[in-house]
Amino acid sequence: MSAVVVGDMLGTGIFFTPGELAAVAESPGQVYFFWGLCGAITLCGALTLAELTTLLPRAGASYHIIREGFGPFWAFVKIWVEMWVSGPGSVAGVAIVLGEFVARLPAAPAAVPATAWGALAIAVFTLVNLCGVRWGGRTQVLLTVAKILGLVALVLGSLFLAAPAAGSAAKAPEASLVGLLRLVGLGVAVVLFTYDGWIDVSHVGGEVRDPAKHLPLALGLGVGALTLLYLVVNYAYLRVVPLETMRAAPATVATTAAIAAFGPTGGQVLNVLIVVSILGALGGLVMTLPRLYYAAAEEYRNETGSRILGAFFGALAWVPARSAVPAGSVLFTAALSITALCSFGTFRRIVTYFVVPVHVVNMLMVASVFRLRGRHAAAPGAYRTPGYPLVPAVYILV
Repeated sequence: MSAVVVGDMLGTGIFFTPGELAAVAESPGQVYFFWGLCGAITLCGALTLAELTTLLPRAGASYHIIREGFGPFWAFVKIWVEMWVSGPGSVAGVAIVLGEFVARLPAAPAAVPATAWGALAIAVFTLVNLCGVRWGGRTQVLLTVAKILGLVALVLGSLFLAAPAAGSAAKAPEASLVGLLRLVGLGVAVVLFTYDGWIDVSHVGGEVRDPAKHLPLALGLGVGALTLLYLVVNYAYLRVVPLETMRAAPATVATTAAIAAFGPTGGQVLNVLIVVSILGALGGLVMTLPRLYYAAAEEYRNETGSRILGAFFGALAWVPARSAVPAGSVLFTAALSITALCSFGTFRRIVTYFVVPVHVVNMLMVASVFRLRGRHAAAPGAYRTPGYPLVPAVYILV
């Protein structure tokens, strides 16, 4: 189960986020601080989620947690945020990373921007989806293996093959409180995107045997292992790419590290492997998100009490004759994702758009523990969040 947590959270952002964070962080120490801080924030949320999922061990537990904690309106808000923010934001964020790496391939035309490559990839996967081609489990496993191999090769090469770079020069520290808060806010927003995915394990809470035992262990070990991995990856990057170089060209950090470790040819081979792994992540999102929207549309289309919302959910639930593909949701996902990609244009702006609303919804979910504890009697030996109420409070406040 811990492997599932790591697999869900280990996203393509780790190939790109360190460069974006370098534009915000003032020193290597701050880089490690932000990755450690976001790991601690995520761990507080995950340990609380484990208790909530054991109280409500149902499929799609995060939705039911908010519904029971704060009522159907806020549960609807969660669905609304997923449709309009978290889903399109995830797709657009992965697509811009893909575009940046494709644009650096030797055969890529220099005049084609990263956003165009990302939009093209979304369009192609959407067409494949509409044609009824399923994103097979074996395909996803192979592409996940490619992602892990690329990351492992990059880390080992940076640690043992590449010559260490000169030390990084620190930027002048922020002198004002406003500047310091802005620094922390931007740093946390950029890094939290890469930690996204820890909630996904709750979606199968109803299928886990002995969830009170296995969910807390899986979430705790999974988040802890991933935090350690991210710290090691950033140490490897900083060993061969100085922070000021990252600031000057944040999109090229992984490629620069690969070239330093394996030379120009090896760097390009690794770049192709990274592109393949990102394609896997993007394909999985474009294939699965519309199914979630379709399920929500089927539930809400006749229950909203609004003719406009009813028509909207009816359009999302549209399935063409002689087809099992939720075409309405597929087209909605593609249109909104491409709009977000082209409107925001950069990874940092997409992440800022994504993180704030999603984190607010996650805060509601974590805050539900204060209400649900009193309503659901705990069985003897049931899991309880360690450090309650401090742990959920830290997640909410930070």
